[in-house]
Amino acid sequence: MNAPVPSEIQLDVLREVANIGCGHAVNALARLVGGKRVDLSVPQVIVTTAAEAAEQLGGDEVVTSVKLGIVGELRGLMLFVMPSRDSAALGKVLLGQVVGGVELESALAEAANIVASACLSAIGKLTRWKLLPTVPELRGGSAREVVGGALRDTEGQDTSKVVVLETRFSASSAPPVSGRMLLVLERDSSTALLQRLGV
Repeated sequence: MNAPVPSEIQLDVLREVANIGCGHAVNALARLVGGKRVDLSVPQVIVTTAAEAAEQLGGDEVVTSVKLGIVGELRGLMLFVMPSRDSAALGKVLLGQVVGGVELESALAEAANIVASACLSAIGKLTRWKLLPTVPELRGGSAREVVGGALRDTEGQDTSKVVVLETRFSASSAPPVSGRMLLVLERDSSTALLQRLGV
């Protein structure tokens, strides 16, 4: 039996959870880019199918993504999506030089792991759950392919509903870096989260 669609009040709570988690994630990212300012958009919550979310959040732009599963009481994943030029720029900021291949992938994976850990730790403190990220997985392709593939990994099919908490970030590093963070939860897991918070 599918979990009910969250009410407006519950969606507000999920937005606040995303705001807290992503706020800590951005602070971690700011430290990684040398203390530069990192701006964060107001999180949006989308309850949709994998196929629909891929259209809404995706597109034809070529991107690099880092996907991390969630270990603990929440079932879902975190996804970092950056245009390819921004992922290369982040690698330069992190390592102090232009890099590519395995070296760039390793730097991006480690950065995503640190940022995801900060996000999940903040949500864990809020819920008193121990939440940890799995080993990062990098993938390239169109934003539509990357987002759609990650969401299908969460629910297993295009027609299953998922809850997507999405926010955009922009770092004033040199070179500048921007992208998106997505926290994707199985519907049952989002319900458990709301119950844990008493909503």
